[in-house]
Amino acid sequence: MATAKVFVVGYGNPLRGDDGVGQEVAHVLARQKYHLPVLAGTDVTCAHQLVPEMALDVSRASFAVFVDAAGDRRPAGTVTLRRLAPPAPDAGRTGATSASCWEDFSPEALMALAQDLYGNAPPAALVTIGVQDTDLGSALSPVVRLAVPRAAAAVRLAIAAGTCARPAHRPRSESGRTKGRGHNA
Repeated sequence: MATAKVFVVGYGNPLRGDDGVGQEVAHVLARQKYHLPVLAGTDVTCAHQLVPEMALDVSRASFAVFVDAAGDRRPAGTVTLRRLAPPAPDAGRTGATSASCWEDFSPEALMALAQDLYGNAPPAALVTIGVQDTDLGSALSPVVRLAVPRAAAAVRLAIAAGTCARPAHRPRSESGRTKGRGHNA
């Protein structure tokens, strides 16, 4: 059953340079959650990688945001926000277990597993940041470090849009029309 909580997970390996940018964004959001109303009630988590155990947290959320270093060759420091498609009804059985190892476990696979195991996969978004250097080392490259505030802003935007865009439940009359006047908010 979904609750009002928003689940945010920033993941990646902070010992591989820019690969740890997801965790850095999560640390920024964790510091901001007590000062910014859009982050109130948000569960912010840091992880090296997505793991099946997170499916329970995802299933209990009303909205989920995943933050990661981009695995493609986009320009370093580029921040991308995209809405994740809801999982197919049987995606948990095929998508979540098709990863060759948990390092390949994607947000889509985690959402499918949450749906399959717990009956709920909330609306979700993915924020990715283009990387420059993933060699051994704990420091983010300067261009990726500068992208962290933009990525945190993208997460806040995703939360605001994702939690406000769903229509509120409105009671229906016997005729099937929505009671009251105005727009569903």
